[in-house]
Amino acid sequence: MKNIVTARAHTNIALIKYWGKTDIALNIPTTSSLSMTLEPFYTTTSVEFTDNESDSLILNSAMEDSSRVSKFLEMMRGQYGNFPKVMIQSENHVPTAAGLASSASSFAALTAAMFGLLDLEKDDSEMSRIARRGSGSASRSIFGNFAVWNKGENHQSSFAESFYNKDIGLSMIVAEISSEKKKMSSTKGMQLAQTAPTYGAWVEKSAIQLAEMKQAILQADIEKVGLIAQDNALGMHEQNRLCLEPFDYFTSETQRVVDFTKECYKAGLLAFVTIDAGPNVKIITDHATEKILLIKLKAEFPELTFDIARAGGAYEYL
Repeated sequence: MKNIVTARAHTNIALIKYWGKTDIALNIPTTSSLSMTLEPFYTTTSVEFTDNESDSLILNSAMEDSSRVSKFLEMMRGQYGNFPKVMIQSENHVPTAAGLASSASSFAALTAAMFGLLDLEKDDSEMSRIARRGSGSASRSIFGNFAVWNKGENHQSSFAESFYNKDIGLSMIVAEISSEKKKMSSTKGMQLAQTAPTYGAWVEKSAIQLAEMKQAILQADIEKVGLIAQDNALGMHEQNRLCLEPFDYFTSETQRVVDFTKECYKAGLLAFVTIDAGPNVKIITDHATEKILLIKLKAEFPELTFDIARAGGAYEYL
């Protein structure tokens, strides 16, 4: 076993969303999903064994509550045999809990680092299964460019795999509306969304959209990618508003960005939105249009921060 291992994994944004679980404990989803890994947003995590009585977590140079990662490590101990307590030092280069999938990059990086520390075989499918136990979306952050998370029915059959490991020229402009922690956790939000009367129809439509999205990516048809992703994401958020205890991740600023993006598309630009569990908006476009669109967005929303994201790589050891 090595003394210390450092790994990096990038966050991902789902173009076909994961929003609902058939098994909460195992993070088995109601739908398969498809994502793009993003280059500028990532987590770097170092792990080492310690003589301490408990696992510990230092996040962005500050000691944090380690209960979630300790639960994850206990799961790994059950899977691979008991091992000493672990000191985790993690740097998150993405706003935490604000709808930019920080938990995806965090648990993918932690999984990769632990596989290195334990000298386990670097099996991408197995790493994806394990990362899924920490955060469902982390199953996809093992991979670069585009990944599909097959929903499966149990631990063994629910994992992500690389779908298309090439850059099709797709860009995302990330509008950071708020870096504050979301008031409704994703886990709770999913449970509530599943009570919406239209949730079953959204799940059925999502399966059709997944097949359509795969074809659009293979054809590098970014307009089609954007239209499908936008419809899928807005449909997801509609379930939140229609459930038994309605809630909304959108702020008024979120809605303004959505409406402005739609106007840009009507004006002839490639511009589409996708939004995860939080207020931040990701605007889908292509490399040729990103700078034009960025200028328009900054002029319309001078108070917001925008970042351009392109496709990123798979996990790596540092």
